[in-house]
Formats: sequence, structure tokens, C-alpha cells
Amino acid sequence: MRVRIRMYRQGLGDCFLVTFDDGTAAKHILIDCGTLGATTTDVRMSDVAHDIASATGGRLDLLVATHEHKDHVSGFVTESEVFDDDRVLKVERVWQAWTENPHDTLAADLKKYDGDLVTGARLAATALKANALPRAAGQQAMAALGEGIDDVLAFCDDIVLPAGLAKTVHQAMATVSGRAPCTFLVPGNAPREEGWLPGVRIYVLGPPRSPAAIGRLGDHGAPDLYARAAHHAVDLASSARFAASSLSFADYHASLDADGRRDLLRVLPFDVHHRLELGPAAEDACPAYYAKAAAWRRVDADWLAGAADLALQLDGRTNNTSLALAFELVDDGSVLLFPGDAQLGNWLSWHEAVDDAGNPVLDDAGQPLPRTWRIPGAVDGASKTTADLLRRTVFYKVGHHASHNATLSARGVELMPGGDDGQPDSSGRRLTAMIPVDRAVAQKKHPQSSWDMPAHALYGALIAKTGGRVLRSDIGWAKREADFADLFDDTRWTAFEAAQQAAEAAGEVRVERLFVEWTRG
Repeated sequence: MRVRIRMYRQGLGDCFLVTFDDGTAAKHILIDCGTLGATTTDVRMSDVAHDIASATGGRLDLLVATHEHKDHVSGFVTESEVFDDDRVLKVERVWQAWTENPHDTLAADLKKYDGDLVTGARLAATALKANALPRAAGQQAMAALGEGIDDVLAFCDDIVLPAGLAKTVHQAMATVSGRAPCTFLVPGNAPREEGWLPGVRIYVLGPPRSPAAIGRLGDHGAPDLYARAAHHAVDLASSARFAASSLSFADYHASLDADGRRDLLRVLPFDVHHRLELGPAAEDACPAYYAKAAAWRRVDADWLAGAADLALQLDGRTNNTSLALAFELVDDGSVLLFPGDAQLGNWLSWHEAVDDAGNPVLDDAGQPLPRTWRIPGAVDGASKTTADLLRRTVFYKVGHHASHNATLSARGVELMPGGDDGQPDSSGRRLTAMIPVDRAVAQKKHPQSSWDMPAHALYGALIAKTGGRVLRSDIGWAKREADFADLFDDTRWTAFEAAQQAAEAAGEVRVERLFVEWTRG
């Protein structure tokens, strides 16, 4: 089986064209197509869309939209002249995760919760940037926090169309699902064997059918906040609307209907007799509180800062709803791993048993049982674990632009073939990794908290594991940049560069202006 994987270079976003060719007819799969913008390359989304149509002969056997983020789906709507026209590009089938199924009650519940998070975080960011606090300490810091929240929410921003109109990311996903017959996939215990794709088994690894697992983000041991934050998001939105309005409390209160007034009064912490509205009257009434020397003690707007946690949780939760797929080549058992932007809860769930509906199976102590994949018709009758799949992974699409919290170590990359020198394993397999990233865009988006993409430690681990066979959409081969020169000494970098040159000379890798391509077989 010959495999070709083309990573397009349209900036900070994912777009992968995977082609399987068994010698009879090539089959083409497109996994995502989006961007938050490009700085390092001059590749436009229109260039990408037309190349996809050309490279596939105008036919996609499968279109996969992994999750509801702009950097994964924007191209499907901005390039409608290609993706909406069967005469240019015919799409035979669409796959999305069960979390996008409009008829799934659990999916609807998660969408409602995430919508509350978006509303609360956006309103709080607006209030923080309005900066209306009288002589308040840290005004600039508060405004910067508001900007930072907006940056995090950029992944779920509206998608602006060429005509000046816009679609929400949710509308974009609905557009994709209506493009062709759509299957909403649930993780299971057996791979899919598709008649249209002979010689390939497809493992649906995630997302898990568990709100707790989806909410497990792995940031500094953060607990599952699902139930508690659901109420907090709604309450924050109610209060933040007032904070962002620039109206007096009396005028804002009068502008609401009966339900709105009730909700606002419910979330305010003090009875009306104990409230003092911000403004000159408050400064006159409380001179000690507003004294310049006491500025560090003021907490007038601190409650809005909680929106930053909501925004980060929303971003991570959406990543954890990624449709994660592993493609196994039946002829030799090698695996191609496409995890979307899965974070901790999604990754860990790959190793846990599920029932026929995809729900986790627990032992008597309430702990998840290990997952064993049943292989239909296997000659040896053997089953596989997810660790077995990872050990045979020869291609890894690095999650979330190689950020620090979207790739597992011990239960992820460390299981994959390779070592400190990237040599093949005993079966001759070696790992190649591709990172869809534009580091300049990431740094510009959030220079203070730094969208660390690629994350320093992860980047080093991947380069070592692959022996230098790491490709980025912004610069091509991983190289000895100033920020990463300290990862390895000169001897190691020289060896990595030699391995890269050998891969190109052998025709295994191509680095072109429009895309980076890996070929096997």
C-alpha cells in the first residue's frame, strides 16, 4: 500500500490530504482545512483548495472535520467555490465526531454548556477592555487580560467570508456535515473496515462519551470543572453584561425584562443597602479605599478575571471533542495517527474500554477497564491495545500545533517507534512527525502568555524520537533556530540535518512552497 500525506502550508491551521493507493485506484481523504492566518509563508487558502481539487482529480472519498475550531474548518466555507461545487470537487462522504450530532442529547448538552462559556468569557473580556474603573490600579493589566481572552476565543471566532458576511464555526461544521452523507463517529472496541478503502483499518479513538473526560484538560492538575463551571459561566455572563454596558445600575436594571432583573439580582453578592456604585460618589465616600497608596488592595474588577479560566477551559474542552483517528495498513501493521487537537482526557480515553455506545466501562472499584481492540477476521485471532497501535505508528500529525498540553508523553509519544537517534525499531519502522504551525502567527496572537507553538520540551522530544524527521508547515524541516538551538549540541543537529537530506534524496519527503509531503511505499 502506497501512502502519501500532504500537509498544506496555509498558516496556523490544519489541512491534510491523505492518499492511499493499492495499485488499482487511489483513495483521497481530506482531514480539516482551516487557518488563523499565515505570516511565514505566502500560501493562501484559495491556493490550497484548488490544489486539493487538482491533486484528487476533483473527487474526495472522505472529508473529515475533526472539531469546531476556526483553524480546522474555516476553509470549508471561505473557499465555497471549491468545496460547495460538485463540478469542482465531489465529496462522497463526511465524518465528524458524535459531539456534532444534532440528534445526540449528550452532544446537545455539551454544546449548551460551551455556549454559556463563550457568552460569559466574551462579555467579561468586553468589560475588562472597557476599563471604566475610576483610578483603578492595574487598569492596563485588566485590559490586557481582556485582550488575552479574545485571543483564546479566536479559535471559535466567526469566519469572515469573501463577501463580507460571516458564519459561526458551528455553522461551518453544519455546512460540512451537509456536504455529503455524514456519519457521526463514536469510539468503539473494533476498527472500521470500509469497503471503499481496502487494505486499511480505521480506529476511532475519540472523543470519549464522557463529560468528565472531555473536561479533563491536564493543566496543572486542574480538576473536572464541568458541573461547577456550568453555573459559574451563566452567572458571570449575567453580571458581565452589566459591567460591559457602561450604564448605571439603575438604568441597566430598568432596561431588563422581569427574568433579566431576577437573574441579575440573584448573582449580585450584596443586598441593595450595602452596595456602592463605582464612580465619583464612591471615591468621595471611601477616600481611604481609593487612596493612591492603597491601590494594590482594590478588588473592583477582580471577579472578571475568572473569565480567563473559562476561556481556557472552553478552548481545551473543544479540543477534547476532536475526532481522533488511527489508520492501520493491513499489509504490515503500520499506523498513521491523526488525533485532531485532542488533549489529556481524549488521549487517556483511547486506552480505556467502552461499551457498544462508546460509554466507558468500569470495574467494581469504579476504575476504567483497559481497552482491547477486536480485529475482525484476524488470522491469528489476536486483539490489540491502543499501546500496540502507538508502538507501530510511523506517522504522527502533532496535535494543536505542538502546544504543551495536546500530546501525551508516557502514554503517547514515548510508545512510538524510535529512540534518541531516531533509528528504526526491530520491524524497520521509524517515526515521522508533521506540525501544522506558523510560529510567527502564534507569537503575534499572544506574546505575553506566549502560545508556545511548538512547545520547547515537546519539540525536542519529537526531534530526538524521529532522529530529526519533524516537518513544520511554516519552515519545512525542523532546524537549529535560535530559540531551539539549546535542545541539542552541534553534533546531534548535524546528524539530524543529514537524516533530513537523506529522506529528501530518497523521495520520501518533498518540501514545496504550497505543501510538505511524506510518501511511504
